[in-house]
Amino acid sequence: MKITSIRLAVQHLAFLVFTYGGSLRISLGAFIPCLSCPFVYSCTGYCYLLMFQRSLGTLLLPFAAAYGAADPWETFWRNLAMIGGGFLVFSLLVIILGKAWCGWLCPFGLVQDWITRLRKALRIRESEFILRHKLRLSSVKYWLLGYAALMPLLASAGLLPPDFILAFCNICPAKAIMPLFGGDAQYLSADMSTAAAFGFSLALLAATAAATVGMFFKDRFFCLFCPMLAFVNLYRRLFALRIAKDPAACHGCGNCRRTCSMDNETIYRERIRSRVYDPDCMGCFKCAEGCAADGSLLVKLGPWRLFSSSRRYAAGK
Repeated sequence: MKITSIRLAVQHLAFLVFTYGGSLRISLGAFIPCLSCPFVYSCTGYCYLLMFQRSLGTLLLPFAAAYGAADPWETFWRNLAMIGGGFLVFSLLVIILGKAWCGWLCPFGLVQDWITRLRKALRIRESEFILRHKLRLSSVKYWLLGYAALMPLLASAGLLPPDFILAFCNICPAKAIMPLFGGDAQYLSADMSTAAAFGFSLALLAATAAATVGMFFKDRFFCLFCPMLAFVNLYRRLFALRIAKDPAACHGCGNCRRTCSMDNETIYRERIRSRVYDPDCMGCFKCAEGCAADGSLLVKLGPWRLFSSSRRYAAGK
C-alpha cells in the first residue's frame, strides 16, 4: 500500500477523532501540536497555541492591583510552573512525531487538502511562487508566533484589553472554518460586544477569506503562515520521526521537489549531509514515496528505518 493511501486514511481518522471525539467524551488534552481548533464544540484535543496564549495571558496578572494576590510572586511562580508542565507535554509530542503532526494529523491541514482536490477536480492549475517570494512569505509564521506570545503578555500586564489574550486565535482562519463542521457559523459574523472584539472579528473574516482563496489556488497555502509550524520548527534537531538522505544514491531526478506540496527544494539540493530539513516541510513523506533512487531517501523513527525509497516502489510495482 502506498504511503499516500495510508496517510489519507490516518488524516481522516484524526479529523474525526479531533473534531468529533468530544461528543464521545474523549479528551486528548490541550497540548496538541496542530490546528485542532478548540472553538469546535465537539473538539477532543486542543491546539497548544490556545493554552500557550492563555498561560502567558495570566502570567503577570498577580502583580495587578485589582487581582489582589497576597503574595504575587508565589502566584507568579505557580503559574510559571504550570506553563512549564504544559510546555513539556507539548515538547514531548513534537519530538516524537515531528512534522507528521502537520502532514498526517492536522484537521485544518486535511481541509486544505480537500480544497486542493476540489481544484484538481475542476482542472484548475495550481499557482506557483517564485522562490524568493515564498521565502519572504514563509517568514510571516515566525512573526505570527511572536505576536501570539507578546500580545497575551501585554494583556496580562494590563496594557491591552483582555481580548488580546487570544490574539492569534482571534484571527486564525481555523476558528471560522472548523466550527462549520459542527454546524456552528457564529464566527462568520461580526462581534459587536466590544471595540476590540469587533476589530478582531473583522480581521478574522478578512483572514479567512484570504486564506480560503489562497488554499484553493495553492496547496497547503495556510501552512506557509501557520505559527504552529514555526513552533514545531524550534525542535527540528530533536525530531525522532524524520527524513534522512543518502546523497551518494541520489540521481538528481527532481521527483522529491515535484511531489512536494510545499514546493520545498532542500532535499533535492542537499548533496553532502544525511540529515535534511526544510522549515516549510509538513512531514507528509511524499518526497520519499516519489524518489526513484534506491535507498536515497529514508523515513526514520530514531535509529529505526520505517521506509526506504526505491525505483520499483516509485514506479508502482
